[in-house]
Amino acid sequence: MALPGIKLTITPDMATRKQQMLALSRGCIALPGGPGTLEEISSAFSWARIGDNASPCAFYNVAGYWDPLAAMFDQMVSAGFLTATDRAKLCFSADLATIATFMRDYTPPEIRRY
Repeated sequence: MALPGIKLTITPDMATRKQQMLALSRGCIALPGGPGTLEEISSAFSWARIGDNASPCAFYNVAGYWDPLAAMFDQMVSAGFLTATDRAKLCFSADLATIATFMRDYTPPEIRRY
């Protein structure tokens, strides 16, 4: 069944799928989910840090589902693997208005240099 304004795109693999989704999106919101959801939003955030994704990344933190992951990102900052500035480029919230404001006001992180 076709939906008005919706175009079906079939990709050859997951890497191509993620690239196309990021190219077409204005932002990424992870709902509570499993390993695939975590992998996709982690890739989007990682790609933002190297300049391959200019879109904001947010976690819709229903009932605290993403709290352990938010704590892990905080631990990355404490351990020196993630800057506090880049950590601030991720939003964890159970409030959709907060996520909308974060996405509206978002500026991509400075491209990470090695």
